[in-house]
Amino acid sequence: MIKLIIFDIGGVIEDFAEEQYIDYICKKLNIDPKEFTDELFRILPSLEEGRITTTDMLKRVALLFDVNYRKLEWVGAMTKLVKINKNVAALVNTLGKSYRVILLTNVSKSRYMENVNIGLFKKVKTARVYASCYLGMSKPGQQIYRYVLKEEMAKASEAVFIDNMLVNVQGARKVGIKGIQFVGYAKLVRDLKRLGIRW
Repeated sequence: MIKLIIFDIGGVIEDFAEEQYIDYICKKLNIDPKEFTDELFRILPSLEEGRITTTDMLKRVALLFDVNYRKLEWVGAMTKLVKINKNVAALVNTLGKSYRVILLTNVSKSRYMENVNIGLFKKVKTARVYASCYLGMSKPGQQIYRYVLKEEMAKASEAVFIDNMLVNVQGARKVGIKGIQFVGYAKLVRDLKRLGIRW
């Protein structure tokens, strides 16, 4: 029986993913998207686990592409591009009346604070938010899922995890959590009902 429902934020509750940022910034600065993607994803885990600052990350990337780091708009681009998926946000709030619902996100401290600023956590009411930048670990590593289960006093068999990235869903499944890859609201509703979740 499911007691704990874990949602990712970017690409699920928010219609915003790193690919949108990459597309936006590469067009704006005339940077090769593949090279930029390779460099960004190489350094991103260090940022999202809080091992380096946003400024450090931006300066490293900017140096490689010979641009001013302030032009990389790490937070500004997100603010311009992000939209809250109202259907998913409403579902999170509804599920929270019958289940323990939490958020688990890989995010930098600067973007986490921007989520606070745009009011995400007021619109989406959950028991708790687990952010990689404050935990020092990230998805899809098994350690972060185990940590969340321990904190929430839940067994893996009692939890379901929803993320747009298959690799993160697979990470959750490796520790015994049921996983749903988010591809759209209608399919998410069907997948949750298949697991016996009712609202």
